Amino acid sequence: MNEMLIIQNPETKKYALTNTGYIVSIQVRNIIGAMESIKKFEEFWLSHDLSGIPGGLLLRIGDLKDSELHKTTPEYLRLPHERYMELIRTSRWIKGVSPILFTDYSEEFLELAFARNVDIEIITTRSVYDKLMELSMPDAVKKVKDLPNVRLYITDNNPKVAFTVTDNFLSLGLFLPNGTYDMMSDLISTSKSAREWGIELFDYYKRRAERVI
Repeated sequence: MNEMLIIQNPETKKYALTNTGYIVSIQVRNIIGAMESIKKFEEFWLSHDLSGIPGGLLLRIGDLKDSELHKTTPEYLRLPHERYMELIRTSRWIKGVSPILFTDYSEEFLELAFARNVDIEIITTRSVYDKLMELSMPDAVKKVKDLPNVRLYITDNNPKVAFTVTDNFLSLGLFLPNGTYDMMSDLISTSKSAREWGIELFDYYKRRAERVI
C-alpha cells in the first residue's frame, strides 16, 4: 500500500506523494478538519436540522472549524445579529439564502445597494417574496428592479438553512428539528475556506432557483 502512496526519486533519494497519495492526504485533511468542527460545535450540529446542507458540503464541514458560534438568550435576541450587521456594512458583495423574512436586513441591504453600489444576490422562498412585495411600496419595488447590482431569486422548496456569504465573512443559521428557525444561534467565520464553502452552498441553491428581479 505504501508503494501506491509514496514514491522515492532514485537520484535524489527523496520521497514524494504519488497522485494516489496526494488524493488520500486531501481526504485525511478533510476528515481531521471535520472532526475538529464537529467537536468544537457539537451541540450546534446535534441540535439542528442539517438537511439544508448537501452531502458534499457536509463532508467538508471542516472548512467551518475556524468559525465562532454567537449565541444569545430570548431576552436579548439582537446579540448575534449585531455582529452580523457590523460585518455586512463592510462588505463589497453579498450572497444569501433566506427562507425567513428579516425586515431590518432588507432595509439595510437596500441602503447598501443604493448608497454604496454593493452587489447583492438573495434567494428566498415564494411565500417570503410575496410577503415582501406586499409590505413594500410600489415605487420602492420599481427602484430595486432598476438596480443592476441587485438580483433576487425564489425557490419553491424550503432550503431549511439561512446564510449569508460576502467577500469578508460567512454567517450560517439553521432550523431546529421542529421546523422553526433558531434565532439565537449564528455561526460566523471570516476564514477563506468558510467563505468558499458558503459560495458553493449559494451556487447549489441558485441552480435550483428562478430569478424574479
